Amino acid sequence: MSLSSPPPEQEEDQEPRRGGRVRKQVEKFEVPHVPGAPKGKKKQVEQNDDDSDLTEEDSGSEDEHQPTPTKGKKRKSTGVQTSARKNKANGSSRKPRRKSAANGDGAQEGPKNDSPLFNALLAPDIALQPLIDEWVETYQQAGGDDVSEQVSIHELITLFIRCCGINLDIEQAEATDQDGITGAVERIQDESVRVASATYPLTSRGKQSNAFRKNIDYFLHNLVESLSLTSILFDEGNDKDSHVNLLMPLVLNWLNCMTTSPLRPIRHTSTYMALKINSSLCDVASNVSKDVSLKQRQREAEIKKGGTSNAAQKRLKELEEKVKEAQARKEKIEEYLLEIFDAMFVHRVRDSDPAIRADCLRELGVWTKRYPEYYVSTSYLTYFTKGCNDVFAHARLETVRALANLYTKDSFINNARTVTLRLVPRLIEMALRDVDHAVRVTAIHVITAIDKTGILADEDESDREKVARLIFDQDPRVRKAVGGFVINLWEEQKENLKTEWSGARAAKKKRANKVWEDDMASNLDWKALASLLVETSQSLDAPIEPSSSSQQPILPASTTNVLTRASAAVESICSSYELWQDWQGLTNYLLLDHSTSDQDMWLLSEDEETFMLQVLIALIQREDQVDEEREDRSKKLMQIIPRLFAKHQSDVARIGGILSMLSHINLELYLDLRQTKAYETLWDDVNKQFLHHTDSAVLESAIRAINHLSTNTSMSAANDTKLSEMQESLFASLRDEIGSEDVALMPLEEESIAKLGAILLRILLLEKSRDITDILEDEENQSSVWSIICAFADRGSFGYKEESKMIECAVQIVLYHMTWTFRRFTEEDAKDDEKVSLLKDKRDKAVGIFQELTLGDNSNTVDLVRRQAFISYLTLHLLFAVPAKAESVSPAAKSVPLTVEDEIQHRLGGAFVAAVEKYAGEREAHLESGDGEAPEDITFLQLTSVLVAAIRKGVLEVEHAKEPLAHFGRLGSTYDAIVKKLVDALRDEGIYNKESETVQHVAGSALQQSFNLFLDSDSQDPVAPIALARLLSTAFTIHGNHFAILRQLHPSDVCDFHLEALDYIAKRVGNYVKQEVASKNKEQKSRLQQKRFVALSFFKVLILLLQPVTSSDALKIKSHLDDAIESIGVEVTVNKGWEPYKAYEKRLIGIASKDANVKSLAKKKVLQTEDTDLDVEADEDIEVETPSKKRSSANALSNGIGNGHRASSPLSPPPEDDQEEVEEEEEDITTPTKNNKRAREDFNDEEDDMMNSEVSPSAQINDSFSLDLPANENDEDLDLTLDGVVPPQRERSQSTEAEPAMKRRKTVKRY
Repeated sequence: MSLSSPPPEQEEDQEPRRGGRVRKQVEKFEVPHVPGAPKGKKKQVEQNDDDSDLTEEDSGSEDEHQPTPTKGKKRKSTGVQTSARKNKANGSSRKPRRKSAANGDGAQEGPKNDSPLFNALLAPDIALQPLIDEWVETYQQAGGDDVSEQVSIHELITLFIRCCGINLDIEQAEATDQDGITGAVERIQDESVRVASATYPLTSRGKQSNAFRKNIDYFLHNLVESLSLTSILFDEGNDKDSHVNLLMPLVLNWLNCMTTSPLRPIRHTSTYMALKINSSLCDVASNVSKDVSLKQRQREAEIKKGGTSNAAQKRLKELEEKVKEAQARKEKIEEYLLEIFDAMFVHRVRDSDPAIRADCLRELGVWTKRYPEYYVSTSYLTYFTKGCNDVFAHARLETVRALANLYTKDSFINNARTVTLRLVPRLIEMALRDVDHAVRVTAIHVITAIDKTGILADEDESDREKVARLIFDQDPRVRKAVGGFVINLWEEQKENLKTEWSGARAAKKKRANKVWEDDMASNLDWKALASLLVETSQSLDAPIEPSSSSQQPILPASTTNVLTRASAAVESICSSYELWQDWQGLTNYLLLDHSTSDQDMWLLSEDEETFMLQVLIALIQREDQVDEEREDRSKKLMQIIPRLFAKHQSDVARIGGILSMLSHINLELYLDLRQTKAYETLWDDVNKQFLHHTDSAVLESAIRAINHLSTNTSMSAANDTKLSEMQESLFASLRDEIGSEDVALMPLEEESIAKLGAILLRILLLEKSRDITDILEDEENQSSVWSIICAFADRGSFGYKEESKMIECAVQIVLYHMTWTFRRFTEEDAKDDEKVSLLKDKRDKAVGIFQELTLGDNSNTVDLVRRQAFISYLTLHLLFAVPAKAESVSPAAKSVPLTVEDEIQHRLGGAFVAAVEKYAGEREAHLESGDGEAPEDITFLQLTSVLVAAIRKGVLEVEHAKEPLAHFGRLGSTYDAIVKKLVDALRDEGIYNKESETVQHVAGSALQQSFNLFLDSDSQDPVAPIALARLLSTAFTIHGNHFAILRQLHPSDVCDFHLEALDYIAKRVGNYVKQEVASKNKEQKSRLQQKRFVALSFFKVLILLLQPVTSSDALKIKSHLDDAIESIGVEVTVNKGWEPYKAYEKRLIGIASKDANVKSLAKKKVLQTEDTDLDVEADEDIEVETPSKKRSSANALSNGIGNGHRASSPLSPPPEDDQEEVEEEEEDITTPTKNNKRAREDFNDEEDDMMNSEVSPSAQINDSFSLDLPANENDEDLDLTLDGVVPPQRERSQSTEAEPAMKRRKTVKRY
């Protein structure tokens, strides 16, 4: 390969970038002309660098161990070498890459292709067996020929080296030199240490490497198997025709030496190959062992014949020789196994690389399974105990997988009882608490296999109880895995119960005389399952032991949970046993009278009967999912459900589940079977449960059953009749309970409150499912139900806590009634003035009720009622709101639109803040109590979602988004998911509606409030403010594909946002500094100093919101930042607490330096400072006369271009003489008005036109951010200053008087 340098014009332009992408042309910083420096120095330096590169490359072959400098060189590709491609543009060939001298011979890109065996392993579809046979035959024929043996062995060792991803070569003599293997391996690793890749064939994920692992396994296994069919594997070197170099000892010596390499590719690959060879040797050893046993039996059979003839003695002698030969082969194989284990395995199983440890543990399981007579011993199985305690999850997984395969054999369990007893505690701990779910599941399978042997039953029974509790685990994979274990316990329970039943006296079996023997056996099975599940469930509700506090979460015992414990148990057991097929047997068992369970052991107790009824419901649901044939099941349920109603109608815990069984009946069968009477009876039973029960769970189940019955269109007449009867009974019960008393003034006792609360709950559930507007408004010569319910809602202002549930239901009924009214109002109704007036009256009445309960001055509303009224108030406004850009508006909203006044909006914001503070306090109290994560309040989350919807739809102003945004990241993931929707409203308002000031105000207020909450807490890291900043950044900028910026806020508005944020944090930090100075207590000083550093983390938040900022705005922010730090009176130190500030400052300088004008001025400033011929003393005199220039010169380099003096900063007090003038000037400038905004936009339009024209750099800078430059054109006399970035106070006051409507950011160039 030629090392000559390519032509300059081709070196950069004609070399395509790696991956085929076009190389981006980067604008380089040109070295300025320095007086006194020779011309053409840059070209001379580049030529010297090229010459030095060539010199180093030429000398690389002399000393390969000396690394060469890589500065300025292109990074080399590590892929496979490819031929040069023709350039389609000009037909020129691709320039070849130069080979680094440091890489030597092994630095080739990609693996070498000099090994036919290695190339074959990379091929996905290739027949490897012919290659193996060819190599074995070649080596076998080379017996006694040292040169031929070296060639074959060298080919095999080269294969091992290439498999490690190493391209270095070894000599043929080195391959067979037993004493020089260690030195050869050291040389290989020393020469490869600088070029070894992090990926190698064993771990690479390329297309060629996908087949490598499978092929290397096949190659090594079949190679050992082919060698075992010859004498090569068992060669002792004693025969005349034997090989000079014994193959297997030589190969093992090479691999064992390579496994000790510090290079991961060599160590891992060689370990993997040694493990696979050992696995193949186990197969050979197993076959040889079987051969030894066979020959021994043949010898013993010949001895038993007792033949004394010469032929018999000859046969016996031949058999003796065969036995000795087979035993010698077995001993030879076991020698290899012992060598691999002692020289490699015991060290690599403790390797620092977890992948190597996992491979060792996996293969140990393979060895134990393939050759158990050798490896099933304590000395080898002990390593499984260590593997179970590995910190790497994959190593633990491979261990338990190996154990799962081993415990399927009875012989292994009998021979490894001691090790099993040692493993069981750790396996149980892994099943209960391991963080990796795959490890947990596999550990449970191992425990199940061990439990079948009876080992766990002989030990502590509490261990089995701990594993059985996993049937109620929240992870479905764990529940399904433990199903087999629970079935084992069930089988034991059945055997014990049947044994006890068979030994019971006849008096205890008296009641069971009428039960058939088969039915009794089935009943005992269900009794055993019930007792097992109930005992396990009750053990979960017992106090938690300290040692098991870290156990994985379990399902709660509440029956209102979607997934009950009975459903979890059915899911677990059915994964291993088709339990649902016998649900009818369980039904017959449950229909028996179990009241004498204390006398009859085969009957269920109260808790067991309740639990098994839930199991029956779960089994029916399971069968419904598995078997789509519903007719037979429906017929059976049509007979069972009425009997269950009659038996359990007064039991609240059971009747809800029975009502849910109706959904699994095909109701059309009632008409097909002509069972109309049974259908009406079913309606009566359901209505009875709905009208008499008061439990909310039962009522919800009953209304679902009613809705399901209503879907039976084939019997709609019966449905309408029964539904009307139920509604009449419901409203009659309400009127009967009230009587003739005034609802607003009537006294209510506790019993009356409970009855009225249940009645209102029934009405609410009924109104949620169907339109009952006509019935509610029907007066029938008396007050309507609608008026009664409104009166109950008005009682909420009294603040009676015992009535809160009742009032909450009344408020919801009013809302749902208005929703149905809104939905029924049509275009024809909108033309009727009377109907419009009636709708307006009802709406105003509902709004008045909700507003009084939410914001009433004289109201003493309970929090629960206040929240519901808040939700209803905003929901009603959402219904009747008319968005500005809505394409279609409902007739009701168009006829009587509804808006919220500004005062009411602010009061609603205050109500939301109060609700948030209360909810946050409840969460903090729950967390401090140590009860785990606080449960989410559904009512509060619903309140938040309604508020967010009102802001997004325009019912509330966008300004009120700051209250919910301020608590982002503090109140749970559900709250955050709801509040995220506000970003859409902010983005539309700021970017599309051009209301950037509003977005700036909302974002700043929310961020400051969030950071205040953080400072008031004990946390040290602003997690919530940072999360909020990331969220707000999406409102500042709209990204397209590949992070392209499509739209963003005006940069000047973002600049103002940062200026206000800096004023805020300066004030907070300044307060801490003042307190620290005033404090005399050392501990308090230290605490305040720590708090000051915590406050400085606010700059972490601001960094995330700098993207829209331009260079000129960055200079303003940097100037304001310097003034703020100066006004605080603290010094920036190397303390870690200042790192966020430094990062923010660095980001500002980076943004400012992107401007080309700033770059040119910075370059001139560098030249000015480096010119040693200038008169330093004269400059110092000038700087003394102009202090602002002195400061800008001192900070020119650190700030990118210099500090600007921002006179309007509240942290930089003006002189006393001009104090009043400055205050008036600031008031004029900082007052946001529409005229100011219009003036700024007009000015920016003019400025854009001016910037688009060709002007000098100094003129551009003067227009963009007012940099004043001296009139002298000589570069050496230039003095860079930022005095003009923000005009002095007097100049600013004059400019403000001249243009009173123009804002401070008027000079910022439009982005």
